[in-house]
Amino acid sequence: MSENACSCGFTPAGGDELAEHLGEMFIPADDIGIGGVRHAEDARDVPGRACLCGFTGPDATALDEHLLAAFAPPDGIGRDGRRHAAPLA
Repeated sequence: MSENACSCGFTPAGGDELAEHLGEMFIPADDIGIGGVRHAEDARDVPGRACLCGFTGPDATALDEHLLAAFAPPDGIGRDGRRHAAPLA
């Protein structure tokens, strides 16, 4: 995920802050995605990074991308009522 600012104006200081910000804006407390399926990191000992829905990716970045795809609505409007989108890579 890019280190650039979110479309809402949030600018990460570094690391995974942009992915964390987007997660906070889109992921509800019950972890139920747009399609009605629960998505959350699977804590079992699974090679790579896995989601409760069955998705398995090679690393945390792949899991972040999967989770954002499962939760972010097409219009990019977050739980705070503002539009959130990462810049295109």
